Amino acid sequence: MSTIELFGVSLVRDGHVLLDAIDLSVAAGERVVVLGPSGAGKSSLLRVVAGLDAPSAGEIHLGGVDVTAAPPGARDISMVNQEASLQPHLDVAHNVGFPLSIHHVPTAEIEERVQAEARAFSLQRLLRRRPNTLSAGQRHDVALARSLVRRGAILLLDEPLARVDARRKDELLRQLLAVQQGYGVTLLAATNDQRVAMSLAERIAVLDGGRLVQVGAPTEVFERPASAFVAAFLGSPGMNLLPGRVREAVSGVRIDAGPLRVRSFAPAVTDLAGREVLVGLRPSDLRPCTADDATVVIEEVVVRTAFLGAEVEVGLDAGSGTELIALVRVPPPSRGALFRLTIDPSRIHLFDPAGPALAHGV
Repeated sequence: MSTIELFGVSLVRDGHVLLDAIDLSVAAGERVVVLGPSGAGKSSLLRVVAGLDAPSAGEIHLGGVDVTAAPPGARDISMVNQEASLQPHLDVAHNVGFPLSIHHVPTAEIEERVQAEARAFSLQRLLRRRPNTLSAGQRHDVALARSLVRRGAILLLDEPLARVDARRKDELLRQLLAVQQGYGVTLLAATNDQRVAMSLAERIAVLDGGRLVQVGAPTEVFERPASAFVAAFLGSPGMNLLPGRVREAVSGVRIDAGPLRVRSFAPAVTDLAGREVLVGLRPSDLRPCTADDATVVIEEVVVRTAFLGAEVEVGLDAGSGTELIALVRVPPPSRGALFRLTIDPSRIHLFDPAGPALAHGV
């Protein structure tokens, strides 16, 4: 096992800042997933760790050793990207065993390790087939098996499941977790798929515009987003963000945002009196209101519904062209009907209009 440490790593190319002073550490055997939208710098981060790109500033340490200037071959790293590049003239068995053969591992050991990875990724029936006869998902399975057959200290995954269908993705995630835990390798992955990130990560590092904006356990990043960007990006759908204001009241303060009116006496919120804010409401935290004594009541017209199986995504008219989204159990309300919702005040988030979180719970 090996640690990964990035100290102030920046990458500038053609005047564009791809990475901006990244500080990140991954413990030996830990699983960290870098999550962010396209163009956030996720692939660039993995490439500098792998040695494929040289950072413009900062240092990279692997296992406590400074490898900033070391070539890729001098780093005990395996990497898989979404293209799943394989040797087209070799069958699956020889593709999986290729990293071992170039390091002159004995033939018997290569065959043993190839069979072990074939079992782990259900490739036994494909071992004699060429890559051009495989589906995109199967090629990704082969690429993963090839990356793990070396049993190197560090595994880098760059959108490895991007072209895998949903059902196979779940199976592959379980297999990948089992193999990673079995070998104890340190895993650093990059994805824009939050479902993959939540399933795979022990910690998530959220990247936006080349900057690291939050690092934490999946539940922490989801429940206590550090900024409005993180709040809106995480979740399917993301958090509702309603422009609002914290107003002074006779006692405490009142938060007004679209259809939301709620009083607060929390010191962290009363200190915001007079400020413009963004009010964050997770769609999954909004629930139908049946009690007359609910602390928070939101009543608006339903403008659309989308059936998601056991849940329905309901869009409400929040005024000024804003839609308030709630996830509720079936049966759904009718379009055009007034729909009453409530939310626990402890689940209401406040953000500065510029982005940073101000309060979690009012």
